[in-house]
Amino acid sequence: MPDFPTCADELSLGWLQDQLSRIYPGSILEAFSLETIGIGQGFMGQLVRIQLNYQTHQVDLPESIIAKFASPKPETRDLAAKMNYYGREIGFYRDFRSAPGIAIAACFANEYDPETNHFVLLLEDLAPATPTDQVQGNSESESERVITEFAELHSYWWNSESLLETSWTQSLVGTQPISETLELFLDSMRQAEETQRFAAYPEMQRLIPMLRPLFRMEPPPPFPFTLVHGDLRSDNIFFPRNGKGDFKVIDWQCAGIGQPMTDITRWMTQSISVEQRRKTEHHLLKLYHRQLVKNGITNYSYKSMLNEYKLNLVVTLLMFSMSMDDIDQSSERAAPLFHAMYSRLDAALVDWEVEKILRILPYLIPFMKLSTWIKTKLARPTP
Repeated sequence: MPDFPTCADELSLGWLQDQLSRIYPGSILEAFSLETIGIGQGFMGQLVRIQLNYQTHQVDLPESIIAKFASPKPETRDLAAKMNYYGREIGFYRDFRSAPGIAIAACFANEYDPETNHFVLLLEDLAPATPTDQVQGNSESESERVITEFAELHSYWWNSESLLETSWTQSLVGTQPISETLELFLDSMRQAEETQRFAAYPEMQRLIPMLRPLFRMEPPPPFPFTLVHGDLRSDNIFFPRNGKGDFKVIDWQCAGIGQPMTDITRWMTQSISVEQRRKTEHHLLKLYHRQLVKNGITNYSYKSMLNEYKLNLVVTLLMFSMSMDDIDQSSERAAPLFHAMYSRLDAALVDWEVEKILRILPYLIPFMKLSTWIKTKLARPTP
């Protein structure tokens, strides 16, 4: 059994005192209280806010912190184990928290048991900053901030050898053998037909069967590559409120090596309304590319970026085509949230004529692999 608390009920004054003493020597906890938060926002774990009362009165002591635990649902923990979701976030805070390339919550404790797939993180409470409402969608100015910040993150880790030196940064695309992924895909297609999960999203329903030929061969590794968040959506971005709090990014369970457009495509098709995307999409993409160039990324043309953006529409479609039964969707917010994500992706698939890409992509993959091999030989990763 893990020697750390695996749920809120197992938190103790002694364990919290031990963790905080490492960051704040001389602090003495007197009591604590718990509040469950994040219901309907996180699907892979549990969050609680811990209010802290001290005997000491140091000015820098946090009044509250956030504890994050694995999901209580065994099926969700099994899915997390297959994709190493928990291991990724633990690895991120262990290896990169001192220089992540983007503003993140401070981490006070970081424990993980790979045998049981339980973990606990103690993180900075970002209040009064809050995430925006993904169901409602983000404004143009909010998207501009996200796009700019992620251009900074991607530039910081662009073709970085540091990413290749860690085990947890493995690309999500290659986590499972392609034969296993195909089996899951076919099973998901059967379930979707029975439940009519995509009946309200005609383009998704029409294009998902066209994904099957992509399983004939392994996809090429990403190049250029960078550190991607992997789940860039509103629930994971905190914005200042009324001039208080800071912009920060949370939830690094899907982090790893990936194409730069992995994150940008997710934001464009998941966190802004269809109307807002159509109005601002090209402006935001050009803003992102300008920021890369400003940061010295000169071997990534705007045309190449757009092609990668279209490919990641296919990747996002593939991701949502898989069964979501192992993800905890018990909250009232889950249904409207998934509807927002599906409907926004459905519209983007039409707007970008993804059917044309799907018809030729199986024939392009061998050439994409060769192109990637040549690029990796010609381009030397930067430290």
